[in-house]
Amino acid sequence: MTKRILIATLLSLTTAAAGTLAVAKPGFGPERHKPTFEQLDTDGNGALSKAEIAAMGQARFDAADTNGDGLLSAEEMRAKAQQRIAKRTAAMIERFDKDGDGALSAEEMPQRRGPQQLLDKADTDGNGSISKAEFDTAQAILETVMKKRHHRGGPDRQGHQMDAE
Repeated sequence: MTKRILIATLLSLTTAAAGTLAVAKPGFGPERHKPTFEQLDTDGNGALSKAEIAAMGQARFDAADTNGDGLLSAEEMRAKAQQRIAKRTAAMIERFDKDGDGALSAEEMPQRRGPQQLLDKADTDGNGSISKAEFDTAQAILETVMKKRHHRGGPDRQGHQMDAE
């Protein structure tokens, strides 16, 4: 069963990543600014309060609210997203541009292990390829795993309540 879950996980990761090889991913870009405990502990009492944590979120909101109206418009949200993309892209080029030409060739792009891992895990008969039956088995496992996650209910990664069927 563990092997099936691993195959399903690899299949889902590979499928999700297949078309995004050339896009900067977390880990390729600059380290996301992570405030220190001391920066968050604004009153210096050695403990973080809910108010101090909320203040950090409010500061991020205020930085994105460039016109100061207390609302984030689509333009402000796009501008903030573009800033993040620009920083991540520049960091990715800096990290992987071996010849210093300011661009990444196919050879300079980071190599993803996902497709090879998928092949290794889904190829249950060890013949070096994935048959239709092996693919269908991996898909069925993936569907089962996804249904279990969906039926758990609870909040998703964005804090929204997920539907339970």
